[in-house]
Amino acid sequence: MIDIKDKKVREILAEIHQGMKQKIKRGNVENEEIILENRIFNTICQDFEIGPTKCAIELNKEYDYSLTGDQVIQVFRSRRMANPIERREILEWASEIASLFAKAMAGDNKSYEKFETLRREAALKNGKKHDSQERIAVIMIYAKFPEIDIYDDSRNLQYLGNTLAKYFFYDLADAVGNIYGFQTFRNEKKKSFNNQDKISHEQALRRVMQLENTLERTNTMLQELQDEFDEQIEASKSKELAEFFSKLNSEKYGCILDELLVVKKGIDELKAHNYELPVEINGLLIMVKKLIQFVRDSHIDPIMKINSTKIVKASDVEFCNYEGTAFKNNDDEKKVKVISPGWVYRDKEIQISRPKVKEEI
Repeated sequence: MIDIKDKKVREILAEIHQGMKQKIKRGNVENEEIILENRIFNTICQDFEIGPTKCAIELNKEYDYSLTGDQVIQVFRSRRMANPIERREILEWASEIASLFAKAMAGDNKSYEKFETLRREAALKNGKKHDSQERIAVIMIYAKFPEIDIYDDSRNLQYLGNTLAKYFFYDLADAVGNIYGFQTFRNEKKKSFNNQDKISHEQALRRVMQLENTLERTNTMLQELQDEFDEQIEASKSKELAEFFSKLNSEKYGCILDELLVVKKGIDELKAHNYELPVEINGLLIMVKKLIQFVRDSHIDPIMKINSTKIVKASDVEFCNYEGTAFKNNDDEKKVKVISPGWVYRDKEIQISRPKVKEEI
């Protein structure tokens, strides 16, 4: 628990709030995808063990969404957090960051130094920095220590994407360092310059250094914002492509993707038996062939093999549309036939439609 009545803590929170106001001015356009991502991050920060389906249920209750576990998984995939082990590593790193930050706010210099070191390290144990780790760290701080939210900054935090959240995270670190006079990372980079200062010029030089740091950070942030915007445009294109094929395979339009596989299989079987197809339908066959090629070139792949049979347990069909009798327990097995293979956009691992399986009795 952080003592928000402490004078120094109040000063830190006031400085942090100024940082938030600046970030909101730059990111004043509400992005529903970013808001959903941040709400999911906040949920998993409060419960490391929560699964996608339960996470969806919690969000549906709190924000009146109609999310499924599949949709939460898709968010994890888009943010490269689908691996539960790596997701746990990021959350544990962020939790330690939050704990050190709380001690630093109380004036503990050693904790601040550890915080400064840890926040520049990779959250993943494979040595790679995750592009959302700073964003998750700052969400974790507010999740673990909600008492610091005296300016309602956590509400604005949900609007910040990776770049703005990262620089707001830097603001948190600098606020503690500035109020207590701790050695911050930015000042550390200028240490050799400071050693040459004349005492009579100390205040002026410190101001110049602050302005240089602000300019450098602003320029870097603007470039990263542009990069993030380009990524969002690319992600939007992928989403539109996925939505197009999802409609194409909807029941409204006769599950066209599924039907293409059925037609292709039928044609292959006829050819295997040396059956000569009527010339009148050659045009139709060419169209089917071109449609199949279009689907493949768009990197849309079936998840399962249509009409195949499998022995499954309840966990195996959790993310399928299952038709049949209820499973008695987790070990209960049933024989099912794949009615619809389900489809996925290969490049982005976006699920177009769920596989459909039916119990064979």
